[in-house]
Amino acid sequence: MSRKCNLDKFRDVLFSDISENETLLPVERDQLKRYRAAFHLSLENPSMPDTKLRDFLMNEFAISESQAYRDIGNIRILLGNVRNAGKEWVRYLVNETLKEAIELAKAAGNKKLKELVAAAGVLGKYNRLDKEDALEIPWDEILPQTIEPTSDPTVLSGKVKPLKNKQEEITKMYEKYKGEIDLDYTDYEEVDKDED
Repeated sequence: MSRKCNLDKFRDVLFSDISENETLLPVERDQLKRYRAAFHLSLENPSMPDTKLRDFLMNEFAISESQAYRDIGNIRILLGNVRNAGKEWVRYLVNETLKEAIELAKAAGNKKLKELVAAAGVLGKYNRLDKEDALEIPWDEILPQTIEPTSDPTVLSGKVKPLKNKQEEITKMYEKYKGEIDLDYTDYEEVDKDED
């Protein structure tokens, strides 16, 4: 079964009760448990590096390092990258901190509040919140250009003109270049297949 079909199968049963899914093989049930555990751990700590997630999967489920990375990759395909949601959370946090700082600054006028606003600004710039997210390129919608081979020179948009008398040109070129070809023949010896 291809990876895509397998992931589609998991997508349908990812959040349903495992005991109800009689269509899953025992190996697939174990995979589903790993996917769920890793996803919930990622939700709890969106900034967790993949190495810690890998270590968790290896220790908790006794799987190899390469299997842990495959599971992490499949989780990203199935549920998206939680870190992108983390960026939205930081955006929200920066906005709320700025709002609080502005309210406190209006009420008290304290010097520490200027530092708080500056810190929130630095946090926003550090997380590149001042820049637009890059647009995803729809790779599946990009189609290669269809090319049809042809021997018709007129398709080259006027750069090559058709010959009026093709056979005459061929004969002329043949006569011009036929004497200039020097071929060196090398002696050879035929080998019989039956000989050793």
